[in-house]
Amino acid sequence: MRRILLSFLLVMILAPLGYYGFTMYWPQTLPKGGKQVPIRLGSGALESIQTLHQAGILPYPQMFRLAWMMAGHPILQAGLYDFQGRISQEQVLRRLRNGQSTPLNLVIIPGWTLSMVLQALHNDSPYLNLHALPVGEQAGRQLADVGVGANGSAEGWLFPDSYRYVPGSTALSILKRAYQRMHTNLWHLWSKRAAGLPLQDPYQALILASIVQKEGAPPAQQAHIAAVFLNRLRKGMPLQSDPTVIYALGKHYQGHLTPQDMQVSSPFNTYLHAGLPPTPIAMPGMSSLQAVLHPSDSQNLYFIAQGNTYHYSTTYAQHIQQIKRYLQATARTAS
Repeated sequence: MRRILLSFLLVMILAPLGYYGFTMYWPQTLPKGGKQVPIRLGSGALESIQTLHQAGILPYPQMFRLAWMMAGHPILQAGLYDFQGRISQEQVLRRLRNGQSTPLNLVIIPGWTLSMVLQALHNDSPYLNLHALPVGEQAGRQLADVGVGANGSAEGWLFPDSYRYVPGSTALSILKRAYQRMHTNLWHLWSKRAAGLPLQDPYQALILASIVQKEGAPPAQQAHIAAVFLNRLRKGMPLQSDPTVIYALGKHYQGHLTPQDMQVSSPFNTYLHAGLPPTPIAMPGMSSLQAVLHPSDSQNLYFIAQGNTYHYSTTYAQHIQQIKRYLQATARTAS
């Protein structure tokens, strides 16, 4: 009788342990292609467990919750989790504890405008929270009002880089990180700038760097191009930069500039107005920022690009000759 009782007690003890071991450690086979499950920022453990259960990753959610409690209530990290092949509930718990998720990144490319960044947020970032993200023509000013930008605009203030996030992160939090990166880098470079620059403050450097960036020159040419623009500023000459006209045209730009386009009435048209435009025209990268604050030692006032080859001139007469040679070379190539 005693032996039967002991056997019964042993079964009563081992059965739950066996069931626990089976549910937590026996892997299940997922459908072909696997499953991707977003665990959003701010989700509590119970909400995360329910999300995984509904996605078919946790067939025994109560046992998973028990295992989570026995592990000391660890934080289940937010992230986009990609589950493939065969996986056990114990492996799922371990992955969420360690945050082993698929990286999600917002990439801001040097030369992007604010409208391009906002478009990427709306079209290419499905797991971001877009709540309170402004849109439309006033987006730049509205972002500056909430700490993304300065001088009344967010244009130019987002440092080009890759910014990692997890599902549920707010788009505004990403933009604030990008703004802080630009602010920190700009002020650091400004503190070590070359002497004698015709720039009154870091914001003017940011504006000019955005123009240098949009000229599209290789990094090796940017310091020389920056010197041309800085020399023009010293002499009170218009910058005469095509990208500023393109920016002024906005959606009306058709892919090439016409004589009529060059007369567009806008403070951004540096053919009609001397000095800098009122705001940056794009997000400058580190190389264009450095080029403006450490320009080449040059007296040139003009440049012309022939592919990746740049020709510089100190006088208008020399510049005209460069243009004639460029046109002649282009005609020979076409024939």
